[in-house]
Amino acid sequence: MMIKYWHPQLSNISEKAKIGEGSVIHAGVHIHDEVSIGKNCQIEAQVFIPNGVTIEDNCFIGPQVCFTNDPTMSLERKNWTSTPTLIKKGVKIGTNATIRAGVTIGENSIIGCGSVVLKNVPPNETWVGNPANKLTKSK
Repeated sequence: MMIKYWHPQLSNISEKAKIGEGSVIHAGVHIHDEVSIGKNCQIEAQVFIPNGVTIEDNCFIGPQVCFTNDPTMSLERKNWTSTPTLIKKGVKIGTNATIRAGVTIGENSIIGCGSVVLKNVPPNETWVGNPANKLTKSK
């Protein structure tokens, strides 16, 4: 199984990025050098993935999701390095969510559309809102 790129001429995908077999990358996606994407992932249109982001196998990243790699938004670039972000297996991230640098989203978790994730998400949870918090069932 190969990687499928929809309209690669409309994207900015580094040849140094690691992208697993069976993944699908849609148009308008930015994937930088130090990025790792696992097998069988779907990266929808207009997603931004900077250095330091690891996405494990079987993840869905919705349209216009934005990952960051600098939690302090530092203007000092002399000794700057990206802050790692980890998206574990089976995660689904909804349209237009923003993921802050340095967080880990646990296996099989769901991030709702438009959510802003500022802290680690445990496995098997659904988080929504700005800032994102665990979705709890009402009684």
